[in-house]
Amino acid sequence: MLLPSATVVAALVLSLAGVSPLPDRTITRGANRSAVAPTKVAAGLWAPKKTSKPRAAKEDDDSREEELLKSPRAPTNSGGGAAKPSKRRPIKMDDSAQGGEGEDDGDEGGGDDDEEEAPKVVKKRKRVVEEEEDEAPDPIVGQPVVIPRLINFALSTAAVRRSFSFDQATLQGDAGFRYGFQIAAESFPMVTRPNGWYRTLGLGLVYEREFGTAIHDMANGMFNGYPFIQTRWGFDLRAGIPAGEWVVIVPAFGYGRSNADLRRGMTTTPTMCTVSGAPDPCFGDVSASYLTADVHVRWAVTPTLGLSLVAGYLQGLGVTGGANQIGAEAASTSMKGFHVDAGGTMLINDWFAVQATIPFRRQSYAFSPGMGTAFTYRAASDMYYGLIVGVAIVK
Repeated sequence: MLLPSATVVAALVLSLAGVSPLPDRTITRGANRSAVAPTKVAAGLWAPKKTSKPRAAKEDDDSREEELLKSPRAPTNSGGGAAKPSKRRPIKMDDSAQGGEGEDDGDEGGGDDDEEEAPKVVKKRKRVVEEEEDEAPDPIVGQPVVIPRLINFALSTAAVRRSFSFDQATLQGDAGFRYGFQIAAESFPMVTRPNGWYRTLGLGLVYEREFGTAIHDMANGMFNGYPFIQTRWGFDLRAGIPAGEWVVIVPAFGYGRSNADLRRGMTTTPTMCTVSGAPDPCFGDVSASYLTADVHVRWAVTPTLGLSLVAGYLQGLGVTGGANQIGAEAASTSMKGFHVDAGGTMLINDWFAVQATIPFRRQSYAFSPGMGTAFTYRAASDMYYGLIVGVAIVK
């Protein structure tokens, strides 16, 4: 071969340079490799550092926030390792706080508890409001002169005329004015309660008594007289119903009794009391009981001046029979009637008033004859009208 091989040429070049090509390759098995390490270490120290891109501000803030949230002293467990951090307690936010980090903390630490507590607070507030509304007083609307009162006590003088007659003109009757007094009371005991439909339920009482003389004028111009007493009393349950601010309607249901007593000295019957045959006053006494159904309408003309109208029906329960009674000769006696009272009230001050009433009452009696009795009358009428004036204490 004219050209030497590549191997021979490389060996000649290395030998001329004085470097052996084999020392680095042929290192004995026990030789130390530390001779090569310093070169690598030195080269690593001087190698240029790789430049990294700056971290975003948001990532830096997040990392700092995480470091701040971490507990500075992480407890260690018995095995030497770091224990798991305890669960942070939820931060209760104010009801007015909206959005922001507070919502994030609430969601992380106990959002479920907050959601459960919030409806309870709302329900509690709602319940308190309802109780306050229930306890709020509901005033009764009305003018002072007509509004239902805790007590209305009246003491009055009375001048009442009685006109009694049978359906037979031949029998004696009674006619004349008698003077006396009337005591009336009305009370709505629950009216001071703040609420309730029962506040306007009340009770009414009345007692009236007149005294006078029953006179029989004979044809010869002479007359005789006997003492006479007429009374009326009763009670009822009533309810005051305001119909606006100026009108109050008061329905009432009760029990009553009327009496007419002629104080004569002898026992007699109606058929013996003729106009021409009996020189003395002679007519039957009356003692009747009845049920009442009334309606009071009270109208305030001004806050201190009021008018009233009372109309009622009387349904007789019984009429007393026996000696000196109008039903002495009848097997049974029935009674019915009505009354109308017109009046007015003037408040002088908050607790004192003046009252006046014009009463009109009419009672009708029907008689049924018994076996073996003979009399010609079958009915009688008993009317009362007059004037009652007095004062009242109101509260």
